[in-house]
Amino acid sequence: MPSLRDPESTLPHPPAAEPSRTRERLLDAAEDLFAAHGYRATPIRQITALAGCNLAAVNYHFGGKLNLYRQMFRRRLAAVRERRIATLQKVTGDAGDRATLENLLRAFTAAFLEPHLDGKRGRVLMRLIAHEVADPHLAPDTFREEMLEPLLAEMTRSLRLVFPELKGKAARRGIQSVIAQLVQVVQMRQMPAPAGHQGAGDFTLPRIIDHIVRFSAAGMRAATSRSLS
Repeated sequence: MPSLRDPESTLPHPPAAEPSRTRERLLDAAEDLFAAHGYRATPIRQITALAGCNLAAVNYHFGGKLNLYRQMFRRRLAAVRERRIATLQKVTGDAGDRATLENLLRAFTAAFLEPHLDGKRGRVLMRLIAHEVADPHLAPDTFREEMLEPLLAEMTRSLRLVFPELKGKAARRGIQSVIAQLVQVVQMRQMPAPAGHQGAGDFTLPRIIDHIVRFSAAGMRAATSRSLS
């Protein structure tokens, strides 16, 4: 079996200007197949067949199946991360001094939920994460380094711009509370509703976003009044 340590660190990197169509086709094919079947149940031949290339291309571009999997995952996480960061920057940049705490929270909440719940790529990401949790093959701390830390840093920066009264630990707690609510919503949306459940109308995306925004904004304002920082 391949080592899970970190084969990426010993791989030569192709020149930046090298045409990357084959590499991108392999990443696209790997993403779809790993999401559908998981790492162990996806043969390299199936990936190369879908990508329209030969087996040698995997070794040339990635050094093997494990590194292909890791780079595929990192590419998807980076796309989601950059989309969320761009959303935060747009709110603070477009509105300037008129940006509000509610606007920031609404933009972040919508950007977080929509890819997970509505888009095809979002559903692919959720399946990839589910397979990874059940059968881990990523390098340690991948999620923290690729997603959580950059997102927390940008959300903290944006929060300080629109609500400078919230500082220190109170700001970080507030952001973590918002993310925890969003993760819970994603998990709940994956579960089947119990028989006879009458509350589906309260669980629509607009209602969820509105609740999280109002609840979180009120909590952050309360934190400043109690001097939790």
